[in-house]
Amino acid sequence: MKMLLSLIRKTLIVLFILGLSVLITVGLFRYRSERGAEGDTWKQTVAEDTIEGYLKYLRNCQSCPHERDALDALDRLQSRRGLVARLEQGHLPPRVGITLPVFSPDGKEILAVGGRNLYFWDAFTGRRLIRSRDGFQTRGGRYLESLAYSPDGSRIAAGMSGKEAGYLILWDQKTGELLADHAVDWYDVKTVAFSPDGNSIGWSTHGPIGIWEPSSGKFLRATHEGASALAFVRRDDGKALLVTASGRNVWFWDVASMEVLKRSELDTERSLLGLSQDGLLVAFRQGSVLELWDTRLGTLIASLGNHESEITAFCRESRKGWIAAGTKGGTLYLWDLAEAKRLGSVLAHDGPIEHIACSKQGKVVTTSWDAAKIWDLETLRASSEQ
Repeated sequence: MKMLLSLIRKTLIVLFILGLSVLITVGLFRYRSERGAEGDTWKQTVAEDTIEGYLKYLRNCQSCPHERDALDALDRLQSRRGLVARLEQGHLPPRVGITLPVFSPDGKEILAVGGRNLYFWDAFTGRRLIRSRDGFQTRGGRYLESLAYSPDGSRIAAGMSGKEAGYLILWDQKTGELLADHAVDWYDVKTVAFSPDGNSIGWSTHGPIGIWEPSSGKFLRATHEGASALAFVRRDDGKALLVTASGRNVWFWDVASMEVLKRSELDTERSLLGLSQDGLLVAFRQGSVLELWDTRLGTLIASLGNHESEITAFCRESRKGWIAAGTKGGTLYLWDLAEAKRLGSVLAHDGPIEHIACSKQGKVVTTSWDAAKIWDLETLRASSEQ
């Protein structure tokens, strides 16, 4: 009996060792196969040397050995098409992206949201700029919904969400000191914009819209509700009006009284996309078509088509009047609005372009899930002509 038990024990030990050896061998084989396949994929990507190829490689890359090489190669190719820099994201928590970017009036800085906090970046290098660590408090961690610089760049306005009230916030741009705030009961503040003189802030929610004058405490709500976009526009006599858009309609409001001065219903079947920052244009979209209308005249300026996918965002570069448009497929397009002529395009991101903002100095910043990037529009135009 003892001999039989000893034999069984030895047999089990041998079988265990053989099984373990097989598992180790299979694991090594799979590891080498995967490394080999990854190596083959990387070699093929390098041989193709295209923006599309590197974006595809990075999409499937999870701590792969050539991730940094792929990013460098992608930046090299995109820099030829106008890429200036990526916005640094190393200080952000994992899976937190950059949203709501805006340029400072002089075009030297970019302000945006990362998670629930405000951050600043150099618009030429993409490096983070440190501001006061104790400033820019966001009232108990409420979410930031919108941002705007004052025309002179000295102040920052923000719209915030809350459980029972949204908030309007005004900060000193350098110190982050809270200069003024105002609750908007029952509504999240979705949009803020400074008047050209910097004295008033227009605001909108899913319900009411209005004017806030921080220096005097003046706070007005409009009688009409439901605007989806808001901006300020100057009349020919220099007076600034608040302009809002909803559906097919455009309203002009007197800033002092929030009375309606003019209302236009535009002849379009497309969906509202938004207003340009200067309030001169209102954009509509349907699939890959971007339609632009003059807000003051109520006339169609251009219908821009042939985009590779659905339009997601746009902005107007005021210096030359160019239009930058982003798509669901991640492509950035540049248009000459006067001639309805495409000036250039570049595959900018691996996913939809979620936000796009224009500076007055010929640059745009685009954001998607994969990165936030700064582009020079003149370089994009020139590279597309070659």
